Amino acid sequence: MEKIGLKYGLLTAAGLILYFLLMKLLGLAHIMELRFLNGIIMTGGVVLAIRGLKRMWGGNMGYFQGIGTGMITAVTGTVLFAVFMVLYIKLSDGEMLEVLSAERYFGQRMEATPGLVIFSVLVLEGVISGFMISFIAMQYFKRKDYEVPNSP
Repeated sequence: MEKIGLKYGLLTAAGLILYFLLMKLLGLAHIMELRFLNGIIMTGGVVLAIRGLKRMWGGNMGYFQGIGTGMITAVTGTVLFAVFMVLYIKLSDGEMLEVLSAERYFGQRMEATPGLVIFSVLVLEGVISGFMISFIAMQYFKRKDYEVPNSP
């Protein structure tokens, strides 16, 4: 379970990094609405990880094993992407830090330190969306013969 989650987490992080670099190259990195596509990349990584686990178990994967694999994928991909972004911000002119810190998640402008901005904006966003994606994906991937106990 962990190996599959880590493998797809690495692939997800690579996808997120490549997408960011493409947006930067095209001059679109400052458009916050394009971060929506990060969710699509995360969805692809989580769903592929859960599907890979299901194949490995021959279709008899446990519900929480699937959610766990999705979460490992999401956390791995998000943390690696966040590390990349911290390095990118520290090595660049800080323009991206201004774009990210302009978000008002806490009701006021945050002190623009790379660690706080990356944690509050990217890591929380990635982990929360990863959990939701894992939960939704498991509604599809759960065993078809599962029945609610004590139901007619």
